[in-house]
Amino acid sequence: MEILKLYEPALVAEDTGVILPSMEDLAPEHMDMLAKDVVLEKKKRSSCSGEHEVWHIGLKGQHPHKAKWYAFDRVRELYPHLIPSS
Repeated sequence: MEILKLYEPALVAEDTGVILPSMEDLAPEHMDMLAKDVVLEKKKRSSCSGEHEVWHIGLKGQHPHKAKWYAFDRVRELYPHLIPSS
């Protein structure tokens, strides 16, 4: 067991003295948590009963990849503050 070690590269390249970026620097933007409830995307879907508008909703404190698709009627019930007033 002593022979098995996880490979951990040095943070400083020994030959050049260059500091490598940290994991936080390399994290993609889509991994940041949302600061407020937002509509990420809107689409129209067609089915045998007609065309339906669906909204991709991201909630505050969630990662964007955890956002869910909702039918517009459901968005109107659950998240009326996301619908622009016209």
